[in-house]
Amino acid sequence: MIGNKVKALLELTNSNVLKFCEILNVLPPAMYRKLNKNTFKADELIKLAYLTGTDLAFIDKTTGKPVITFDISDIPDKKS
Repeated sequence: MIGNKVKALLELTNSNVLKFCEILNVLPPAMYRKLNKNTFKADELIKLAYLTGTDLAFIDKTTGKPVITFDISDIPDKKS
């Protein structure tokens, strides 16, 4: 389940759900619903990677190398 992997990543990187809530600008009850229902959008997962100092990427199963990597610059600025 995605929610379990999100929680594990937060724990492994010494982060927590409250910090993730701040990054996404959501209240904890909304975050726990996302975790339980596995309802994350791509931009939320990119922000998770940013928070945890990791990369969100598609990895080639043959070579083991990233084909596409996403970072915070891939999220459109809503002000423009």
